[in-house]
Amino acid sequence: MAEAKKKTRKRIYNPVTGRYYELRQRTTESGRKGQIKGLWRPPKKRRKKSLLDIIFEK
Repeated sequence: MAEAKKKTRKRIYNPVTGRYYELRQRTTESGRKGQIKGLWRPPKKRRKKSLLDIIFEK
């Protein structure tokens, strides 16, 4: 029987400030797992370029 993996939290909410904070996902040279890195921002949406965009690019 396969065990369900625990989902890691990538952000935490501060109800006082109303902001989300990003958490460190793994231990690195610059910090330990679970430390607050700073304000959380959603990932940028990448736009795929079509062939016409490449041809007519300025």
